[in-house]
Amino acid sequence: MSNPDVPNPDTGFRGRRPATGSSGYGLLAAAALALAVAAGTSRALADPPLHPVSRGADYHWVHGDAFAQHLDAGAGPARESEGSLLLPPGLREAADPPAVTVYGYWPWWGDDLSTVPVQYLTHLALFGVSIASDGSLTSTSNWTSHAEQAVALAHPAGVRVHLCVVSTDSSVIGSVLESPGHRARAASEIQQLVDSFGADGVNIDFEGVPAANKADFVTFIRELEVVVPEVYLATPAVDWSGAYDYDELGLASDGMFIMGYGYHWAGGDPGPVAPLYGGDPWSAYSLEWTIDDYFTWGASPGSVVLGLPLYGYLWPTIDNSVPGTSTGSGSALTYTGSISTAEQYGRLWDDVTHTPYAFPDTASQLWYDDLESLEDKIGWAIDQGIQGVGFWALTYENGDPDFWAMVDRLTHAAIPCDQIDEDGDGANQCTDCDDTDPFVSPYEPETPGDGVDNDCDGAVDEPPAPDCGGGPNPGSPAGFAVVLFGVAGWTIRRRR
Repeated sequence: MSNPDVPNPDTGFRGRRPATGSSGYGLLAAAALALAVAAGTSRALADPPLHPVSRGADYHWVHGDAFAQHLDAGAGPARESEGSLLLPPGLREAADPPAVTVYGYWPWWGDDLSTVPVQYLTHLALFGVSIASDGSLTSTSNWTSHAEQAVALAHPAGVRVHLCVVSTDSSVIGSVLESPGHRARAASEIQQLVDSFGADGVNIDFEGVPAANKADFVTFIRELEVVVPEVYLATPAVDWSGAYDYDELGLASDGMFIMGYGYHWAGGDPGPVAPLYGGDPWSAYSLEWTIDDYFTWGASPGSVVLGLPLYGYLWPTIDNSVPGTSTGSGSALTYTGSISTAEQYGRLWDDVTHTPYAFPDTASQLWYDDLESLEDKIGWAIDQGIQGVGFWALTYENGDPDFWAMVDRLTHAAIPCDQIDEDGDGANQCTDCDDTDPFVSPYEPETPGDGVDNDCDGAVDEPPAPDCGGGPNPGSPAGFAVVLFGVAGWTIRRRR
């Protein structure tokens, strides 16, 4: 058993397995990072996202760091404009939404909302306003100054707009959650802000929920669901304190946005920010580990949205050894800044975690995500049959057309398995859609001889078509199909 009080040297996480046995991964450490605003020709974020309030070495919260940093400053540092690279508007209409949830956070210090390609999203969350210990909302101008524009841009495209309420102060969170009066005040003020602009819901980003308030948090989400049309949550990659009751939160809310980043953070040693897989020479913690942990503790696939990073970190290091050792805090770079830097110095690839990296010199390392790595991770997430994917944070990608074309292709490529009817006879030809294996990969080739229509094209055991590993099968009558929504039935009660 790992010592819960000793940080993992590779990730900064603290590990603890449940006392109930080895079947669950248990409770481990919280992930981290915070993003600020990009500035300069390299698109480096203006300030390293260090945590503004000391909570001990193991608290490395994600969205809240950036929020507190910019809240203290009063305004985000200026971003150097790189011009709009948006895809032409109207390529996707309101009647043709993504087949899965595509959830994007827009930070109030980001580029103007008009630069966000909303037609490729299902949800746009405005980050964010804060909450006081009595349940009252503060910094509400971060919402009131932008909500009208957000609704005007998003609703014609069929995209829902959410207010994001954030806190990283455990004492404040505990005070709100444990008091029925404070919860009621919070719910009322949230409802007023959402309704005042004709928005569609709220995203609760409470990072650092005290374990003692685990049940209170579920109660609060249930109370919000009564007064707000939609309620989503930002939840950790690793719940080291056991404060997030995944099964109950999944049932109470419309979705949990897993902050699937910060596995390596600015204050630790260099490494993949969002590793797809774990393993030597890295720790076991990864996106795969996180999703498995959520499922182990009762979250249904339909309740999970996997959040992915649009940024990287540049660490000062003693040398270019991998894994490396940092000599100071890393600096955050946006998606486009990371790619530009890596192209300048030579892009490398980590096969274990599916992550690109670069060595700008002999004493620094850049780890980030780019088009290839995010395509791998989005495709993998869809294969898990979860509700969808999302991004922190919009405008960090600068509207890159290649990025959004990839997102568009992957999130529109799939249809529910029970809707597949290749020959128009009204029957479902996907024989691999059953109770034991309800999800079919859109990139899984036919397996000759197994008697199963693996690729759901209506034919059994035909030879694999060219390129079937990298996209829709051009040889199938209607392309590939994938299960995304539907069967989400199993809910293992979380044992804590």
